[in-house]
Amino acid sequence: MSYRAHGPRGADGTWALSTLTWRFSSSRCRYIFFPNASWGSGWNNVFQEQLLNTHLAWLSERAYVFPGYIPRDHPPFPDTLEDGTRHMLHVPMNAFVSGPTGGGPLSADPDGDDLMRRAISEEWWGVVCPASEVRVLKLYDTLNELDLNGSSDGEEMMAKWAEKLLKMEEPCVSIVAGSPFDYLCVLPSSGPTASSTSGRRTDTPQRSNTSPGPRSSPPPSPATSTPSAAARPPSPTSSRPSNPTRTPSPPSRRTTPPRGPSRASWGIHVRRGDYEGHCVNLANGGAEYNAWNQLGYPGVSTRTPHLGAGFTSAIPKGFKWPALPDHLNVPEGQSRRDAAFDHCWPTPEAIVARAHAVRADAASGAAYTPQDLRKVYISTNGDRTWVAHLVALLEADGWAVASTFDMELTLEERAVGQAVDMSVLTAAESFIGVGFSSFSSNVVQIRLGAGRDPGTIHFW
Repeated sequence: MSYRAHGPRGADGTWALSTLTWRFSSSRCRYIFFPNASWGSGWNNVFQEQLLNTHLAWLSERAYVFPGYIPRDHPPFPDTLEDGTRHMLHVPMNAFVSGPTGGGPLSADPDGDDLMRRAISEEWWGVVCPASEVRVLKLYDTLNELDLNGSSDGEEMMAKWAEKLLKMEEPCVSIVAGSPFDYLCVLPSSGPTASSTSGRRTDTPQRSNTSPGPRSSPPPSPATSTPSAAARPPSPTSSRPSNPTRTPSPPSRRTTPPRGPSRASWGIHVRRGDYEGHCVNLANGGAEYNAWNQLGYPGVSTRTPHLGAGFTSAIPKGFKWPALPDHLNVPEGQSRRDAAFDHCWPTPEAIVARAHAVRADAASGAAYTPQDLRKVYISTNGDRTWVAHLVALLEADGWAVASTFDMELTLEERAVGQAVDMSVLTAAESFIGVGFSSFSSNVVQIRLGAGRDPGTIHFW
């Protein structure tokens, strides 16, 4: 599995020089770059910020300039040189994600795509935007100008930033000293509302998915919950009908699999390791669920989109957010702190009990089409002893079980191992995740974007 950074010639590097010249010389080319966007933190924190920055680029009618991913905290394999110095790994963005953020088509509809506004990698920034032509915006100065602060609604932030960038005449804009949608300040609560702002329909959230590479990684075993290639969600970068008014995009190198879940399978996400201390901090601090995981909260599903800054909502009139069945509930007699910790750090026994209850509900068909869940895939960073104990408990309850440890990955696939696990969880018929986790939140976003029933999404 290999990857090529997307640039003005597209993913496979086959476009003619005349196309490049036309692209560079066209007055329609407008770009937005966030050189100080988050890096080094977990992939899913980075991805959430990248997704909203991509959406902002779309609204401002600019091509997004995406960075590579630098895994500082938890590199997939050693990154220390022989002399003891550390050399940060740089993983191409499109090794993790496909769709608009990774340089893919902006829409499934040819009329909604625009070659001139497809994202490019940061390696091409200096080529298409020489330093002398770049207009630099300082984040905090612009926030003050737009009357935005830490209490501003995500949709308001998106609309005001988009209006400013849309009206700017300079073709190359760089936002420095931070990013408008820094995950620490905005993303835990504003992902859904920020992505709803538009002057027209946008497919950015719906078209986001893991890269075709992770989706093609071999499953652990035919007896487990891992989906076959034919059951995986279709690639957002697959071939589209031709459009004579636009330069054609490079043909897809793979056949689009049929849309649909992996039958009888159930995917679960269980965080362990250093997450215990994080759960303590989240519980003590009264944290809410992360981004799209908040769609289970009562009232969120009926929220009326805010109108302002010259933009309308992309949400149709009368639309209701997909209401997830679970939220951060507090059982009677338990404090919110203790309840939050239990939601964040479930015991093996609690995991098995929850799995049993979800299986019974799925079989009843009370909330959605009946499912006969028999196979479970565990996505986890737990140690092998702990995972073996959980597997034994699940098998005793009648499940066929596989886990992250059963994946046989190449070195390159290990570098994007989170995306491999995400591809399994998004393809499963039902999913249970950690409400506070950005990993689980991104699985939720991809599942909903692919049209999955919200009732198939649960939390501990």
